[in-house]
Amino acid sequence: MKRSTVVIGLLVVVGVGLVLSGFFADATDEPASPAVDDESLIEVSGDYHLWPYTSQTTSVRSRTLAMNVVFHADAETTRAAIERQPETEWEETDENESEATAERQQVRELVDRDWEDARSSTRYAYFEGPDGGIWMKETFELHDGTYLGTRDHVRAYESPDGAYTAVQAHEEYYDWFRLRHTVPEIDAPKTRLEDEFIHGEIDAEVRREYRGIDGGWSDGWITVIELAAAAALSGTLLQQRTREVATDLGQRVRTEAVRHADAALLGVALAAVFASVRIAGVTLETTFPALPPKAIAAPLYLVIALGLPALVYAGAPRCDQTAAFLGVVVGLGAGFVLDFATVGVAVPPDLIVHRVAVLAALGIVAMGRAAADRPVVLAGVLAWVVGLVLPLADVI
Repeated sequence: MKRSTVVIGLLVVVGVGLVLSGFFADATDEPASPAVDDESLIEVSGDYHLWPYTSQTTSVRSRTLAMNVVFHADAETTRAAIERQPETEWEETDENESEATAERQQVRELVDRDWEDARSSTRYAYFEGPDGGIWMKETFELHDGTYLGTRDHVRAYESPDGAYTAVQAHEEYYDWFRLRHTVPEIDAPKTRLEDEFIHGEIDAEVRREYRGIDGGWSDGWITVIELAAAAALSGTLLQQRTREVATDLGQRVRTEAVRHADAALLGVALAAVFASVRIAGVTLETTFPALPPKAIAAPLYLVIALGLPALVYAGAPRCDQTAAFLGVVVGLGAGFVLDFATVGVAVPPDLIVHRVAVLAALGIVAMGRAAADRPVVLAGVLAWVVGLVLPLADVI
C-alpha cells in the first residue's frame, strides 16, 4: 500500500474522530424555554419550591446538572455535618466571599493549613415561594480531592426561608486537553456522600425519594438526609472511593521492544511524560497550597502541547515507519489509560474519541519523520493543533 494512501486514511480517521468528539460533546438536553416551568418545581420543605437543577446563568437555558441531595437543615448545619469531621479531607471552595469573610479565611489559613482555597465556576439555583421566584448563587461549596487530579465537588444552596439545603454533588477531574474540569458522573459522588451518613457515626435519617427529575444527568431520584439536632458537630465522614485498575499493556510493549527498541523507547518516553504531568501537577498543588492551580497547569500544559510532538520529532528518525506509528499510539495510549486510571473516573465517550484522534495525529508525525517526508509531518502537526484547539474552544 502506498504511503500516501495510508496517510490519507489516517487523516480521515483523525477528522472523523474530532467531528465525533464534537458530536458527543454537543449531545446534551438543553431546555428550550428561558422561564422555569411550574411543573418542573419540586416541593421539599417550608414555603419555597425548588427547581432541581443548577444553571450557568439566571436562566433555565443554561441548565447544567441536577440536584441530587437535599438536607432538611439550614446551610450552617448542613455544612457542619459534611465539613467538620476530624478525619475528612473536605476543603472549602468559595470564590465570592465578602471582605470580612475573606479576612477570616486568611486568618484561618495561617493557623490551619489543612483547609485551602479552591476555585470553581458560579452556578445558580432557583427557588419559588409566596412572593415569587428567586435565583441564588451557591451558599457554600466544598470539595474532597485535588484541583489538578480528581475530586468530589459539592455545591449547596439554602432555601430562602432556611427550611432545607439543596445540594448538587458531582465528580470531576482536570482534563489536560480541555484545561478545565470534566464531570464524568453525578451518581457515584451522591452515593459516597449518603453512605457517610448511613454507615458513619452521624445521627441522621437517609432515604431516597423518586421525584421524576428529567435531565441534568438525573435518574429521577433524590437523596433526602434529615439531620438530628446534635449531629452537625460530631461523627466521622469516611471516605469511600474506588479506583479502576488500568489494563495491563506490558506484554505488548515488551514484544515491540525486542523488535524495535527505538520505537518502544519512544512510546515509553511519551507515556512517562504524559503520566508525569498529572503527578507533577498534584504534587506541586499540595506542596505549594498558596500557588494558584492554573499557574501550575499552564507550564505543564506546554509540556503536553509542545513537548510531546517535539519528543516524537526527535525520536522517530531512528525508527521504522510502522514501528514509529505503533510506538507512539501504544505508548502514549498507555499514558492516557494510566492517567484516567489515576483519576479513577468513568471517561465520557467524546473524550475517548478525541484521544484516539490525537494519537493518530502524533502517529502521522512519527511516520512522516521516520520517512523524512515533510508534507506528512506537516499534516500530522496540523491534525495535532486542531486536536488541541477544539477542546480549548469548548467544541469537545
